[in-house]
Amino acid sequence: MPDTDAVIETLRQASDGLLFPSETDAPFEPFFWPADSPVPLTSPDIVRLCGAPAGTPVKKVKLDTFFRDATTEEDWHNVAERAEVAQFQSLVKSLKAALKDIAVFHVGETKMDAYVVGVAEGGYAGLKTQVVET
Repeated sequence: MPDTDAVIETLRQASDGLLFPSETDAPFEPFFWPADSPVPLTSPDIVRLCGAPAGTPVKKVKLDTFFRDATTEEDWHNVAERAEVAQFQSLVKSLKAALKDIAVFHVGETKMDAYVVGVAEGGYAGLKTQVVET
């Protein structure tokens, strides 16, 4: 039996205290979706697994693209901002270490749920947050 609690705890610790920067800074919530034979997910799979209504728009983005702004240190960052960038860099490393075939899916329009999801032993795991694109 897979140790889903360990994966969830790893993701919880890696994302603890972080808010995804968007028009609404939202926390991360670890999740696990069991699956007998996990394979890379498609947009229809995400709609079904997250319980969104059929036909909900889904946009897939790469992990590094999703976290680009949060993981890039700028010359003008102060000490606290540099520390936050380091935390986001650590989060991305933790995700890559814990999961395979990671992708990010934006589910919805304007105010969207974002699922950072990859293959883990026994299914899919990742982090959910919210993003606003206007």
